[in-house]
Amino acid sequence: MKIFICYGSSKSINMIYLLLISVIILLFYCYCVKTFSYWKKKKVPFRRPLPIFGNIMKVALGKQQIGTAIREIYDSYDETVPYFGMYIFHKPFLVIRDKELSKKILIKDFNVFQNRPLYHNVKIDPMAANAMFIMRGEEWKTLRNKLSPIYTSGKMKKMMPLITGIAKQMEIYVDTLTDGQEIDVRDLANRYSLDVICLCAFGINSNSLIQKDNEIKKIANKMFDLRSIKRSFAIGSYFFCPLMVELFKLTFLDKESTDFFVDIFKTSFEQRKNSTLQKNDLIDLMYKVKLEEAGNDSFKFDDLKICAQAIVFFTAGSETTVGTLSFCLYELAMNPYIQNTLRDEIRQNMDSEGNISYEALFEMTYLDLVIKETLRKYPLTHLLMRYAERDYTFEETDLQIEKGTPVLLSMTSLHYDERYFPEPDKFDPERFREENAKEFQYVYMPFGEGPRKCIGDRFALLSMKIAVFMFLKNYEITPCNKTEVPVEQSKTAFFIIPESGSIFLNVRKIE
Repeated sequence: MKIFICYGSSKSINMIYLLLISVIILLFYCYCVKTFSYWKKKKVPFRRPLPIFGNIMKVALGKQQIGTAIREIYDSYDETVPYFGMYIFHKPFLVIRDKELSKKILIKDFNVFQNRPLYHNVKIDPMAANAMFIMRGEEWKTLRNKLSPIYTSGKMKKMMPLITGIAKQMEIYVDTLTDGQEIDVRDLANRYSLDVICLCAFGINSNSLIQKDNEIKKIANKMFDLRSIKRSFAIGSYFFCPLMVELFKLTFLDKESTDFFVDIFKTSFEQRKNSTLQKNDLIDLMYKVKLEEAGNDSFKFDDLKICAQAIVFFTAGSETTVGTLSFCLYELAMNPYIQNTLRDEIRQNMDSEGNISYEALFEMTYLDLVIKETLRKYPLTHLLMRYAERDYTFEETDLQIEKGTPVLLSMTSLHYDERYFPEPDKFDPERFREENAKEFQYVYMPFGEGPRKCIGDRFALLSMKIAVFMFLKNYEITPCNKTEVPVEQSKTAFFIIPESGSIFLNVRKIE
């Protein structure tokens, strides 16, 4: 009898456990699908989502870029569809296809869509929380106003000699590798960009163009390793899954590497306080901003806020130059007529010693067209995101969205939309001639648009254009046996980078 009772009790306990597990699974399923009727109720076109993953299962499994996943849905609709709904995990996002609606979100109704829905927590990641691209509301606005004078054309002109000096080191570095040899131009761009950023942001010479095995380069690459699954998971979580950030205490950038550069910046900043030396770098400019702060300022620069801006300058500026410069050289190698046309313009504008002034550099029309087309084909980011600060109605369609609803503009989709860019896979700088410029407003946005447009776009364009100018005046680039055609893109990286991490080209010095 006792054995029977024990057996019966054990069986009952197992049934209770099974029931609890079933309830938990059912509740989790309901949680994951409870929002999946959102766009249907709104009568917004959408693609049927899958439980847990929504419309990004391939992305979550590392089989597809987020930009490609969005573009597949984007391209399935015709020109009469101004927007569509999608689900990233269980959360509904509105994806914009119409440029007039893009203008409303980024410009006209900016007061409603001024913030990005990125995770923001000072306790978990104080460096990211104090970075301007994550900050929100009045705090962001105040910081933006304080930093804007740093990035004027006048300040960039003073910084040009620093960048030109690094570009000349790049020439010396390439000279040691050439004679028709295959060169990994992405590694070259990485070294150039690192040396430029270290000098302009931290006031130090990283010497990665001089030293092949460079310790600073290793640490810098680790800080924002775009091919790292761990880093891509962390960055993706800040955009789409804040729960993961909180559960695993994820930092946006690698903490050990970030701390390394923070220490460098703090040391350089303190040394500059006691020096009369002026380098016209970020340290000089930030120190001047701090000195000009008034006692009643609502936002003041402490050590953390100053370092956060330096780290943002470092990471954003570095990858911008690496990606754009390496893909630009690749496209020039694949299009010799464009390469020769650009070289002719360069040689017409350089002085007798092979140098160029700031004004002449930005007056070079064809160089500007080439850079713009590179940024179209290889946008710096897959997407721009905002969220509604209050309930909002799109007057054109009477669509109402609730406060907190994320709105997404896909650069990968807009930049390849045939309505705006015929033959989008073709590298055609001529499409950006002045007469076409107005047609591309609010669909071509490599640096974003509106008040939250990237504050460092002038610096990025300056470093890119100097590099292309200095490189193309002396070297001819052609495809080689190792050149991938087309370049296979990483499916796990959150940004657009080659799967192999390299772009190999033949480089030959010319007279």
